[in-house]
Amino acid sequence: MNNDTTDRLEEKLVRIRDENELYRYLDDPDALLGFASFPEYFLSLDRVAGMAPADLVRASGIDRTYCYQILNGTKPRPGRDKIIRLCIAAGLTLKETMRALKTGGEAVLYARNRRDAVIIYCIEQGYSCEETDILLDDMNERPLM
Repeated sequence: MNNDTTDRLEEKLVRIRDENELYRYLDDPDALLGFASFPEYFLSLDRVAGMAPADLVRASGIDRTYCYQILNGTKPRPGRDKIIRLCIAAGLTLKETMRALKTGGEAVLYARNRRDAVIIYCIEQGYSCEETDILLDDMNERPLM
C-alpha cells in the first residue's frame, strides 16, 4: 500500500491541473484508502521516519522488545496507552495522535474525560512521556501504561 500521508495526498491534489489527472488520482486505490494498521500509519509520518527506533524506545518508555514488535507490525494493535506513548515520544501533533488512535482501533482522546484532557494538554504543550505521567499522577489520574 502507498504510505502517503494525508498532507502528501493534499499536496498531490493541489498540483492536479485537469480532470484527466483527477480521474487518475481517484482511480488509484491506494490514494483514498486509509492505513491498515497503527504501525503502517505511524511509520509513514515524516517525523517518525526520521527517528531512530532506539530513540522511540527510549522516549516512549515502552519495553524494548515490545516496542520493536509494534514498530515491525507483529503487534499491530498495541493498545491505547502504548499508541499515545509512541505519539508523544515522536512529538506528534494532537491531530496526528488522534489519527494514530483511530488507525489502531482505539478511542480518540475525549476532552470531557478528565484523564484524556490532561493527555491532550500534555501533547499540546510538548511534554515528554515522563512529564505526562508525572502530571497525570499529580492530577490523581492513572499514568500511561
